[in-house]
Amino acid sequence: MKKIFISTLILSLILSLAGFSQKTDQSTLFNDVNISYGIGTIYLFTNEVNHNYDTYPPYSSYNDTKMTQISSPGTFMIGYNRMMNRIIMIGFVASYMNTNYKITYKNNGLLVGEATYNDNLLSGIAKITFNYVNKPIVRVYSSAGMGITVDLSKVQGELPETVEETERKILFAGQITFMGVRFGRAFGGFCEFGFGTNSIITAGFNYQFGD
Repeated sequence: MKKIFISTLILSLILSLAGFSQKTDQSTLFNDVNISYGIGTIYLFTNEVNHNYDTYPPYSSYNDTKMTQISSPGTFMIGYNRMMNRIIMIGFVASYMNTNYKITYKNNGLLVGEATYNDNLLSGIAKITFNYVNKPIVRVYSSAGMGITVDLSKVQGELPETVEETERKILFAGQITFMGVRFGRAFGGFCEFGFGTNSIITAGFNYQFGD
């Protein structure tokens, strides 16, 4: 996960430096397509992805549970923004992330079973961006958005009488970018810091073009 994030950050910086040699003012390019990678989805720290697989008779009667071995390779995103004026942009971002974790079930302190969960999360978020600085080669901004996530999950119990099950459910999705910085003209790279269902830290690159 760290290697992917570092590679994305380096690539975005390379594209940013390449953008300095272009003559086009990015503030006159009204369409923005971007691809990015992020780490730190809040789904890993909340109970939103918990499931109630009640067809596990040995497990369902125990309330003493613990989530362990939580992991995720990160969030992969692709998006589009339309610049309404020099300050406001509206857009949409689609993302994919995978999470894995194990839940242990105990009875009176004794381990009675374990189950391994795998969640594939597909999200769509509509967002609005506010540009604080919108210069020919640099843009500083914040954004906020809301949408939905489709959670396609799978669980496998580790007792002989359990079977693999699948479940699908809809979750709330939202993302706030406290600060983002983009460097470049038509081609550029960007980094963002925020909080939400996609990521805490995001890095990527984008291409802006006119009508």
